[in-house]
Amino acid sequence: MIARLVFIAIALSAIGLVAQTAAPVKPPTGYPIAGIIVNSTTGQPLSGVAASITSTENRHDTQTMQTGADGRFAFPGLPAGKYSLTASARGYRAQGFNQHSNFFSGIAVGPDLDGGNLVFRLILDAGIEGTVTDDDGDAVRNASVQLFQRNNDTGQQRTQLISNASTDDRGHYQFGHLSAGTYFVAVSARPWYAQYSSQQQNQTESDNVRVAEERAQLDVAYPTTFYPAAEDSAGATALVLHPGERATADIVMRAVPAVHLRIKNRDSDSKNPSAPRGFPRVSQLIFDGVLSPVMSAQGFGYTAGMYEYTGIAPGHYVIEMPESGGKRNGSGWYKEIDLSGTVELDPSESPALASVSGALVLEGGTRPVSKMYVVLTNRTSRENFSAEVSDKGLFDFKDDEVRPGKYEVVLSNAPGYQIKSMIAKGAKTIGQTIEISGGSVQLVCTATHAVAKVTGVVLRDDKPFAGAMVVLVPRNPDSNWTLFRRDQSDSDGTFNLPEVLPGLYTAIALQDAWDLDWASPAVLQPYLKNGTPVEVTGGGTISVKARLQ
Repeated sequence: MIARLVFIAIALSAIGLVAQTAAPVKPPTGYPIAGIIVNSTTGQPLSGVAASITSTENRHDTQTMQTGADGRFAFPGLPAGKYSLTASARGYRAQGFNQHSNFFSGIAVGPDLDGGNLVFRLILDAGIEGTVTDDDGDAVRNASVQLFQRNNDTGQQRTQLISNASTDDRGHYQFGHLSAGTYFVAVSARPWYAQYSSQQQNQTESDNVRVAEERAQLDVAYPTTFYPAAEDSAGATALVLHPGERATADIVMRAVPAVHLRIKNRDSDSKNPSAPRGFPRVSQLIFDGVLSPVMSAQGFGYTAGMYEYTGIAPGHYVIEMPESGGKRNGSGWYKEIDLSGTVELDPSESPALASVSGALVLEGGTRPVSKMYVVLTNRTSRENFSAEVSDKGLFDFKDDEVRPGKYEVVLSNAPGYQIKSMIAKGAKTIGQTIEISGGSVQLVCTATHAVAKVTGVVLRDDKPFAGAMVVLVPRNPDSNWTLFRRDQSDSDGTFNLPEVLPGLYTAIALQDAWDLDWASPAVLQPYLKNGTPVEVTGGGTISVKARLQ
C-alpha cells in the first residue's frame, strides 16, 4: 500500500511538472537595441562604458546602462520607433553611434528592423599640451593660447578657432577631449617687464644713450606666435592627431621692439580734447582670413587729439574705429596696414565702416514671443553681427559697424522662420547674401513661416543604407549657403531635413564623403547630375528617395 501511494505521489508530481513545463510562455514584447562597444582602433571590447538611448519623439525618455566585461549592452522591450544611441567612458568623449562631426545615425526598431546586433566603435580622445617660454627659457604666464582646427563644418575646408586656454605659473597649457584631426596652436602674450614710453615726446638733453637704450629694451612686444616658432599663420606647422594620440607643442616667444600706433581722433570733444570717445580695435588676418583680435595690444596715452596704441609687434593688421559716442554720423572707419616703428593714421584718409539698419517683414504665421535677431555672418573672417528686431519689425546694428565684405543674412531665435527675400539700399543682395562696401545700408528682409520638411530614404541596390551623408543643395549654391541642409541616414536609411525654404534643390547621398567640401559648387558638380531633384513650393512634408553615390 505504501509503495502504491508513493507511486501515485510520484506520478501526480510528474504530471504537475509536465503541466508546468507545457504552460504557454508569453513572447517578449517590444524590440531590442543591443550590441557591443569596442575600441575603434584595436577592436577590443570596452567594459564600464555608459551607454544611453533616448527616444527621438520624447527627449525625456532616456535609459542608461554600463557595459560588462564583454563590452555588451542591451535595452530590451522597446516600443517601435527611433532612438539616439550614445556612449561615453573615461578617455572617450560622449559620442553618438557612427558619429561624423555633429551628425550620427539614429537606431530604428520595429517589425523587420534589426537593432540588436550593433557594433559601436568608440573613438579615443586626443590631446595637445605644451609649455610657453621666453627668450631666456623662463615660463610665460597667463599667455592666451588658441587652438585652431582644419575642418569642413561650413561646407569648405577652413581653419577655425575652436578653443582657448591660458598658461599657468609654469607656462604650461593643455587641450583635452579632442577628436582626431588637423590642428594649429597660436600664442599671444605681453612681456611681463614691458614698459611702454610715449614716442610723442622728444628726448631732452638730459637723456643719455644709456637711458635711451634701457627704454628701448623695455618697449617691446611679443608677436602672435604659431607653433613651433612662426610669426605668420602661413608658417604654422600642423599637428595631425589620430585617435588617442597626445601631441606636445612647445612655443618660444621672442620679444621685438613694439609698434606705436598714433590715431587722430576726429570726433574728440572740443570742450575736453584730451578725452577720446572711441578706441580702435586691432586684429590680424590669419589662416583663411579669420579676423583675430590682438590680445596684447593696449592703449598708452592721448595727447593733443592723438590716441596712442602700443603693445603691438610689427606685422600686418586691420585697424577699426567704430562710431564714437553712439552717434550715427558715419565716423566709423577701418584700415588694413603693415605696421612697424611709429605709424600715424588719419581717419579721414581711411575707408568707412558701414552702418546697417532696416526692417523685417513676417509673412504669415504668428510672431514668436521670444526676441528675434537679424544676424550678419561672414564665413571667411568668422565675424558675426547681431541686431534685435523691435516689436515694429525694425532693427539697427547700432552697436556694431560692419566692415565691408560678403555676409550671409539669417534669423536667430525665430524657430520656423526663414528669410525668403531681401532688398537693400547702399548694398548689393544676391540670394541669401549681402555685399557691403561701406557707408549707410538700409536692408529689408521678408521672412516666411511656409517652410517644408524634406524626408526620405537612402538606397543602395534598392535597400536602405545607414550612415550616408545626405546634402540638400540649393539651385544657386554659390550665394545661398544658408539654404543648404545636411543629415546622416539612420539605421533604416531614413533622413530628415527641416525648415526648407520654397525653391528648387537637389538631394544627394554620399558614402564615406564626410571630408568632402559639401558646399563647394565645383566639388558638388559631379554628384548633382546623379542626385534627386526636389521642388519645394510651400509647407508640409516632401518624401524623396536618394540613390547612394
